[in-house]
Amino acid sequence: MPPRYVSVAILVFWAFAAVGLATRDILPEWIVGLPPDFQSISRAADSQGPSRWLVQVVDKPGDDDLRSVGQASTESIRRGDGGLELRSRIWFDSSELLRGTSIEAAGGVRLSAESSFQVDPSGNLKSFLLIVRASNDPEPVMTVEGRQSGGKIEVVSRGALPLLTWKRTLEYAPRALVQDGLGPIDRLPGLHLGQRWETRVVSPITGRVETARVEVARKRVIHWGTSPVTTFEVLQKLGPLTSRAWVRPDGLVLRQEIPFPLVKLVLERQAAPVDVSPNDPANIPQGVRP
Repeated sequence: MPPRYVSVAILVFWAFAAVGLATRDILPEWIVGLPPDFQSISRAADSQGPSRWLVQVVDKPGDDDLRSVGQASTESIRRGDGGLELRSRIWFDSSELLRGTSIEAAGGVRLSAESSFQVDPSGNLKSFLLIVRASNDPEPVMTVEGRQSGGKIEVVSRGALPLLTWKRTLEYAPRALVQDGLGPIDRLPGLHLGQRWETRVVSPITGRVETARVEVARKRVIHWGTSPVTTFEVLQKLGPLTSRAWVRPDGLVLRQEIPFPLVKLVLERQAAPVDVSPNDPANIPQGVRP
């Protein structure tokens, strides 16, 4: 039997190791809290009118200079039954977007992607609708509709090509997030470092609905408006692509970085509130309602 002091030392070492393992692998699951879902977003949402975003691109990796190519807007609308409608719209000029790339072309068209997500009073998705339009075509380029019932979502995609027209049934977890792959996210409340979850992402370009892995990776100070702001940096991985969002501690999303074919989009929320007139190109059309 080892001497008493050696036994005590081994016991102390084992105790520290156990505490370290619990702190690293078990404790975070207890203290980070539940990830954002439609219920928490509904509680945090307000109806103070649309928020405006600038849509910019990074021309050179590592370059801080951004070039503006369009605008976006987001809005939360509280319904009379206690439900919520989450709207977003993004538009950009295709020639400006692809300037300097291998497929740069003059005389591009303006593309827009509009989305509407209907959430019931219990915080569950009821339905969604995504529409992609081109300024030179009166008919939508793509529409993706989804309706949730009994824990399943019936998704119907209609596109200009047969490959983009299909119907699928997906499983739906209670209150789970489903989001537009291109439009801005307005709020992600209740974030804590170390949170991980999965979310469904609807692509308005391909019509596909895929599962992304999301992680609150770190805290980071960014410059937003006229002052530095401490944010949570949220990573969303979808296959080989990674998008990022910088979220204020109260859940307001300030900036998003979205991979796009050949370019990287940066969406920046405008700090000052704006009034959006019915004829403003960044407004959300009333027809985008499933």
